[in-house]
Amino acid sequence: EDEPDLPIPYGRGDQSPVSCATLLLGSTTLIGLLVVVMMMYADDGSQGANTQASPTTSARPVYIDLPPSSIYENVEPPSTEAVFTRRSLSDFVHIPPTHSRVQIHARHLTSPSGEAITMDWSAARVFIEFEGSDVVLAHLQPANLSAYSKNESFWCPHYMTLYKRLHAANQPANCPVWFDVWEAYVDGNHTATLFLNTTQTTHALGVGLDPSKKHFVTLFKRTGPKKGGTVFRGFALRKGASVTKMLPRYLPSRRIEILGASEENGECALGTPKDFYASTLESSVVSYGALLGGYFGADYRYSALGSAGLVLAAADKPDSAPYLDFYKRTVYSLPHHPWNFSDFEADVVLIANGITDWSNTKSPDKFMPIFADAFAKLLHFVRTKYPRAWIVLVPWKSIQIRGLTEGMLAYRSKVAPNDTKIVMQVLDQSKWPLSYRGCAHHPGPLGHLDYANQLVPVIAQLTGWQPVVSKAPSASSHAE
Repeated sequence: EDEPDLPIPYGRGDQSPVSCATLLLGSTTLIGLLVVVMMMYADDGSQGANTQASPTTSARPVYIDLPPSSIYENVEPPSTEAVFTRRSLSDFVHIPPTHSRVQIHARHLTSPSGEAITMDWSAARVFIEFEGSDVVLAHLQPANLSAYSKNESFWCPHYMTLYKRLHAANQPANCPVWFDVWEAYVDGNHTATLFLNTTQTTHALGVGLDPSKKHFVTLFKRTGPKKGGTVFRGFALRKGASVTKMLPRYLPSRRIEILGASEENGECALGTPKDFYASTLESSVVSYGALLGGYFGADYRYSALGSAGLVLAAADKPDSAPYLDFYKRTVYSLPHHPWNFSDFEADVVLIANGITDWSNTKSPDKFMPIFADAFAKLLHFVRTKYPRAWIVLVPWKSIQIRGLTEGMLAYRSKVAPNDTKIVMQVLDQSKWPLSYRGCAHHPGPLGHLDYANQLVPVIAQLTGWQPVVSKAPSASSHAE
């Protein structure tokens, strides 16, 4: 049956996204544009006001349901010791990461030997399908590339300050974990959460499988690039097993790229407003970009960097600005390996930058032209790499809305007055209850879900994409 047409409501009051091209080409001034945006979303919720009130999300159409908690909550992996007590490693066949039937969806560097692949951007995914083995192992270890993973002592004082500022006096003030966390799924079941460390390099993903059947494995990197990156050295299966050919995991010509900072990576998503930050609370599995990719059957890439600023990093955090320099890299921590943007030509680019710069400036008005120029350069770079893509600016905070608007003005006046494929959709979190929030003022799973549901009709209208699994929109029932 044909997919039903999607209705196109837009956030609060069924507002359409602000078309930067239309408004800025016309007689609307910057002040006029800001008035339009601020009328749509008068309260950006940045102070956490009204979080106990009935959320406006109760009237917002829902296209995507929250995945069950079993998909993103931690799962103890099978014991590799138990696997090797029954059989030795010599009973396994090695499947290198460059095997033609292993699919890797991420920016990555391949070693000259082809035996190792390094990844550090969030939401990296690895897929394999096989038959003839009752066990599947993966070889993963920390790349230990970033300053954070190499030496956390310089970073702890900042987190102690943050910890006190969040009034989390009932939480232990430990330094966060600075290595990557991966999720493993076998045949759609969440089988392991892998907290990488420097001592264990082989991890069991599934045991007790039926060797007469095909099995499908997904590895999902849920942490962002500052955790030092991951070296992936492939899989191991029982001797006699075969790697089978998979169908493409995503629909052709459906590619989404997500630019931004910590929110986009799902930092703090698994926490509560009282929790202290740690890698254990970070998960891009539930982030709005991944939810949108799953809904539309679109491949997606994360180019988001926590605390990153276009000009200034948040709270003087090292290795975080200027963002454009990092965006050009294959691996965040390695400056001499530029990314080949032709390897993933996005059809939709979501840009959520523009919050963290402001924490280090005491004069926003004086800083605004500097920020606007930097954002115009980012827009120009993105457009040169993706000439046909829809660019969707997705701010939520007042200063961010202003900054992206002024940056768009600078881009149009200096570079591309006729670029009509850029729109702005303000993400509304003004009436979120506490259940929508994670730690450190970041969205929790319900917050990310609400963001995704606000963006579904926007992307559908711009691209004509239909969902891979049709779901009639309904009123939200997630808020309690």
